[in-house]
Amino acid sequence: MNIDELKKEDVLKKNFIMFLAYGLAASLGFLAQIALKAEIGILVSIGVPLLIVLFVYVLSKKVHIITVAFPYILLLAGGATAIGTSVLNEVSIGTIVLALFILIVGGLHNTQIMFIFGYALSLLAVIVNVLLDDKGILADQAANVILVQFIMALGIFLQVRQSKILFISVENHVHTAVVKAKEDAELTQRLETAVSNITSNLEQIRTNTYSANNAQQEMLIAVGEVSISSQRQADHVADIVKNTEATSTSVKQIVEKLSSVVQQADQAAKNASDGSLEMGKMKKEIDQFTLFFAELNKNFHELTEKIKETNTFANAIRQITEQTNLLALNASIEAARAGEQGKGFAVVAEEIRKLAGTTNQTLEKIDNNLNEVNKSNHSALEKLDNGVHQMYSQVQAADKSNKSFNELFEMMQNLQQELANLSEDIDLISENSEAISLSTNDFAAIIEESTATVEELNATLLDITEDQLSIANYIDQTYTEAQKIHK
Repeated sequence: MNIDELKKEDVLKKNFIMFLAYGLAASLGFLAQIALKAEIGILVSIGVPLLIVLFVYVLSKKVHIITVAFPYILLLAGGATAIGTSVLNEVSIGTIVLALFILIVGGLHNTQIMFIFGYALSLLAVIVNVLLDDKGILADQAANVILVQFIMALGIFLQVRQSKILFISVENHVHTAVVKAKEDAELTQRLETAVSNITSNLEQIRTNTYSANNAQQEMLIAVGEVSISSQRQADHVADIVKNTEATSTSVKQIVEKLSSVVQQADQAAKNASDGSLEMGKMKKEIDQFTLFFAELNKNFHELTEKIKETNTFANAIRQITEQTNLLALNASIEAARAGEQGKGFAVVAEEIRKLAGTTNQTLEKIDNNLNEVNKSNHSALEKLDNGVHQMYSQVQAADKSNKSFNELFEMMQNLQQELANLSEDIDLISENSEAISLSTNDFAAIIEESTATVEELNATLLDITEDQLSIANYIDQTYTEAQKIHK
């Protein structure tokens, strides 16, 4: 209820009090006059204003303008009754009391204008009573009556003024309360809106937090898988390093043996040259030369075994090359999964693949050379065998032996050349093996560093996940409190 409604209700209540006071007084006075068998004029002066007031009061319930004018109409009716009874009858204490009653009723509304209006009517009624006092009822008391009326008016005026001040204060307080209520309502609305927004934001944050937590859990699983894969790669690289080192050692041994074979081939070529020049002396030294051929045949058999062993080593190197190529492919795939951090892996893997390709090409050349060496060696063995048999059976065929020595000299030169080529190829294999070993060691170090980085990332993600869970708990608690406030 606002201040205007309070004012309207206050006017209605005061109108009712004035009507009730006037109605009771006029009704009792009218009944008293009937009982006293007063003249018709007195009854009319009391009854007619009473009926008018009653009629106007009923209208005031429906018409706002009459509601405002009703107190003035009532005072006029009261003044008319007081003056009418004095004019139509005679001055008495009752008419004077009636004039004072108008003064009292005029102060019931607690408004200065209405009080002044009522005071004027009351004073007019007193003056009429004083002027019409033929019997001398107010003989020497007229001044006192007016003085008493003034004192009463002063007291009622002070009371009206105080009531007005009080009403203004109440009105201000009500206005302040209304403004405060509006401000509180606005603040409440803002608070509800803020709480609603906070609740909505907290709900979104909570959803995002749980989504982030789930994503971090998936990242933890992925990092764990990457860590396992890195460990497996490290193990494979360690095996490759061991195999590469073993291959390098074997290649060095092959080089040493080939050096020995080359020296023996040089010696055989020199012996064949000397045999061709000193064919005459060969007859005398045939027994020793036969033994030399036997040893040479044995050496060729050993050479054959070494060549077979070289074939075995070449096959082992080919297997290592295939494993290296497969490892490089796996490393490229894992580097692609790792993204930006896997670029270093991709470069190393590509270098390993190139090295494996170079090694494979070298092995093909070695295979070709070994095939040719095998053919030459097989032919040499056959000829050596034939030479030994002919040595025992054709000691005197010096010309044929000289020719055989010449052929042997040429074949030994070819063999020496092929062995030299083979030695160069094996040196290249040795260098490639050392390069593979270095690259593999570097790759192993990178994998170890990556594994350590992945483990650190895993630990960091675990810490972040724990913090996210704590934040999610705080957000849930805040969301619950915000829901309580909102409700």
